[in-house]
Amino acid sequence: MTDTSWTVHTDTSGSIDVPGAVGGSYPSFGVGDSISITFLADEITDAEFETLHEFVRYANDGTSETGIDIRGKPYYHESTHPQSDFTSQLVRLEPGGSLEEIDSWWCVIEGATLTTNTVGVNRQIELDCFVLAEYDDYSDRKYVESEFEAGL
Repeated sequence: MTDTSWTVHTDTSGSIDVPGAVGGSYPSFGVGDSISITFLADEITDAEFETLHEFVRYANDGTSETGIDIRGKPYYHESTHPQSDFTSQLVRLEPGGSLEEIDSWWCVIEGATLTTNTVGVNRQIELDCFVLAEYDDYSDRKYVESEFEAGL
């Protein structure tokens, strides 16, 4: 089992350092892929947990449309839930130091799930994401929004 740390860079809530991803959940990233990654959430701060928990609460109820257009280019359109604390489901996933060979990716969170055991520990948050682009190709969030957000 391989556990690795990740940083989830959000639009309005800053960066969240998550100590690990559950070994069997490590996805293969590729532009236009749908991936799921499960983060261990017991060792993060309450504020960081609440930020991730916002995606669990509202990403599933928000309206996000993702896909590949006829030219093979990924796109997304989002309308976030009005009660959410975040303004965008677009995030950058950055692997920690133990995975220095792995790239950072721009992704749209399409859904999220919180699991725990009966005593409320061993919290895990699974993010279902659509991969838009490699970070090295678009190092600024505004470029990603301009290039991939569809005005539906």
